[in-house]
Amino acid sequence: MSQADEYLFAYGTLRSDIPSSMSKFLRRRATLVGKATTSGRLIDLGGYPGFVQGGGTTTGELYRLNADRVAETWELLDAYEGVAGNASDEYRKSIVSVRVRDGGTFQARTYEYKQGTAGQAEIPNGDYPPFYRSNAAHQKFTGHD
Repeated sequence: MSQADEYLFAYGTLRSDIPSSMSKFLRRRATLVGKATTSGRLIDLGGYPGFVQGGGTTTGELYRLNADRVAETWELLDAYEGVAGNASDEYRKSIVSVRVRDGGTFQARTYEYKQGTAGQAEIPNGDYPPFYRSNAAHQKFTGHD
């Protein structure tokens, strides 16, 4: 297992500051290493964000998955993100270089949007929580409208 298999960069509904059932699930299955950034942009997909590598900075959180349940946790996260290895999947798991604010650079997996981005609005500053708090469609997606 590579270092990236142990770490998840969460930028959207999996973040601890987003009130979703899956962010709570992740906190039970992983340890928050810290606030982090990576190279990329966040786009608004209508009810949730999508991450695309390059072209800006995305803010998120780095998690280390609990060692005793890594495979099972990835399976459940893949199901939530709709990653099944099909051409029609919206996302794929990618490896990104993540910089933690309080020190260190890590290789981590994240869910990257793999469909076209033409016509999609960018989420300001690559930081999801402020956008989430002011967007009813995103709050509805997590069941907090």
